Order: sequence, then structure tokens, then C-alpha cells
Amino acid sequence: MNNYVKYNPNEKQKHAGDCVIRALCKALNKTWLEVFDLLVNEARKQQRIISEKEVYEQILFEHGFIYNKISNKKGSKRPRVFEKAKESTTPIVMNVANHIVTAENGKYYDIWDSGNRCLYGYYTKG
Repeated sequence: MNNYVKYNPNEKQKHAGDCVIRALCKALNKTWLEVFDLLVNEARKQQRIISEKEVYEQILFEHGFIYNKISNKKGSKRPRVFEKAKESTTPIVMNVANHIVTAENGKYYDIWDSGNRCLYGYYTKG
């Protein structure tokens, strides 16, 4: 079963390296511009770039999310996006190498199929 759903909340359907905005749109149920404004305001406060982890993480924390680290014990494999997504009923924002993606209700939402990427950690509602 493929649990990937093509998702691009950008009203102009741009593909602009905006995975942080896309993931937060799905997780927070906000528009692309609403999330962009949240990120810009937080980035300005922190004097960072909008896609930095410290910026989007603060927004997630303010919206009741908590961070869950993936323990990678010797000899074990990290879970993949498509696997973790199957467990989701509420939004899960997943960190993978150089990318973030949101899953909900067993599916993961992105502009490309990132399902085979390995998880480093994820955010869930607290």
C-alpha cells in the first residue's frame, strides 16, 4: 500500500525548496502564507534563516508539539517515513536528512515521494 499523497499548499504551485513551510502547513492546518509569516517573524526574532531547525521548532513548540528523538542502536535500522506515517492519526512532523515532511491519518504529504527517507526524529502533539 502506497501511503504517499502529493501535497503542495503553495497557491501558485511553486516548488521552491519550501519543505519547512509545506510540512508546517499540513501540521498546523494553515495556509502557505500564514506559515511563511510565522516563520519570518520567528526568524527575525532569532536572527536566523526561516528554514533553520531552531526557527520551525519554536513554532511547533508554541503549537503544542514535542520532539521525539529516534534512538539508533548499533545494528538497528532507522524507521522510514512511510513506516512512521502508517502509525499516525494526528499530525507527525518528521525530520529526515535535509528535509522535513508531515504525516497524518496513515499518509505522508509532500511534493515528492520521500517515503524511503530515514527518520532522525519527529514532532507530535503533546
